[in-house]
Amino acid sequence: MSFVYGGNPDPEVYNFSNSQTVEINHNLGYKPWVYIILSDDVQSLGKVVHTNDNTLTVTFQNSQSGSIYLR
Repeated sequence: MSFVYGGNPDPEVYNFSNSQTVEINHNLGYKPWVYIILSDDVQSLGKVVHTNDNTLTVTFQNSQSGSIYLR
């Protein structure tokens, strides 16, 4: 997976396990793009709510495990 935006080409990565809701305090100062990759390497969709420029919540219909990439 390749991300290019701004000065740092590496995304912020947040791993989660067996969760229906994931809250992330990323402190990036903006509302980042969100990519979700499940533990079986399948890209997934979740409901993403940007609480503010430093916090977001991802909600899934069922409990999932994987990684959330922010860019």
